[in-house]
Amino acid sequence: MKQVSFSLLPGQAAAFKSKVVPAVQSKILRNYVLNDYRLPDDLSTINEGNKKGLKPEKFHFDEYSDARLNELVKIVREAGYTANRSSLMRHIMKQLLEKLEKQDASFPKQREIRHSSFYFERGTKDVLEQFTPFRDRNAAIERFILEEYKPSNNLNDLLDKPEEVESMRISVTVEAFRKLDRYVEEIQTKGITRTALMRDVVEQLIGKLSNTEARKLIAEKRLQNALSEFENTFGNDVLRERLEEYRGDKKD
Repeated sequence: MKQVSFSLLPGQAAAFKSKVVPAVQSKILRNYVLNDYRLPDDLSTINEGNKKGLKPEKFHFDEYSDARLNELVKIVREAGYTANRSSLMRHIMKQLLEKLEKQDASFPKQREIRHSSFYFERGTKDVLEQFTPFRDRNAAIERFILEEYKPSNNLNDLLDKPEEVESMRISVTVEAFRKLDRYVEEIQTKGITRTALMRDVVEQLIGKLSNTEARKLIAEKRLQNALSEFENTFGNDVLRERLEEYRGDKKD
């Protein structure tokens, strides 16, 4: 899954977001590109319309939907017409919005949000915010749970509890929490709770966004914080002495 950007017509993104809940917007668009969208008989319409006020909008595409979009652009160009990914996406979005207007009842507008606090290894919040802004954190977690998350096969990892605890308040839909609870019931192992799975969710999400093992990043952040706290308390010279002593002990 990767982030892609398209320049849409004024109002298109707002109309789409008003009809589809944030957690499934990219999924709805991907599925439409792959399974429902058809090029018009008159390919000249792909690049029609006023280009003023175009606004870039970001979505998440997998390799299949991304390849399908490129294939459609190629078809239009080989037929002798002008097209690029954004112009085609504007046409796709126009058709999708027309479909949503007709099938509005099929896409939920009301979302029941639940708020809950979960306990993580200290440093997890700081690491997560390196890759997703605070304002987008809940949406990113919810989307990941609903679209991609599967519990780790390593039960020992799931059973691990934080050594240094920090609390993180997470607000997602009831549907997302229910999915975690269903996994808890399926795993049927003492100690595997919704909280344990939420820690796994966040670690997997960090790993996906960073292409690095989340636990390594969190451990590094804990070390940075510990060194900073030590330096603030004892000063830089003492910190250097302790680090030199540590390196000397390791050599011995």
